[in-house]
Amino acid sequence: MISTHVPLENSDTVSSIVALLVRFPEISSLWSDPADGAIRLTYAVARRLTKAEQRELAEALDDHVRAFVALEGRDVETIRVRCETDHAVSFIHCTRDSASFTREELELQIGLLAQRFGDALVKNPVDEPIDEEVEDAEDQEVEHAIEAMRDPALKRSLVGYREEKRVLVYFVKHRKAKAPARR
Repeated sequence: MISTHVPLENSDTVSSIVALLVRFPEISSLWSDPADGAIRLTYAVARRLTKAEQRELAEALDDHVRAFVALEGRDVETIRVRCETDHAVSFIHCTRDSASFTREELELQIGLLAQRFGDALVKNPVDEPIDEEVEDAEDQEVEHAIEAMRDPALKRSLVGYREEKRVLVYFVKHRKAKAPARR
């Protein structure tokens, strides 16, 4: 019997990421690459965004995030906004450096998208409203999740996404690129 064991990073990290995706039902998927110090959040809009709308959105997110982070006395190392569209849905991918990313910025991003797209911003259905005490506890979990995604000891990228009413989290092991053959 051959057994392969892939060491699980930190189960607390997985739980934290699940908590983050549950707390913010607007996030369709989350990708974290601690080796590159990057986090990518994906949001879905239930309509096709035109090229002009995509450019305007990218500029608005960039401006808002940079201003917000500057007000906190920090610098933005990375912010990239990319959109993928088909005939009925658009996916907005916002890549950020994990060092300057915060829960408050996440709330800012979601607020901007909700204001811009209203009901077209796809949200995972929430079973019941949460009270303020539960929300505070969930916010603490979100802070823990963001800190965990910054952890350089985490060797593999993490991908969390929604599938129907479930949240799935996977670790992706980095592979070293092979050098091109010499001639």
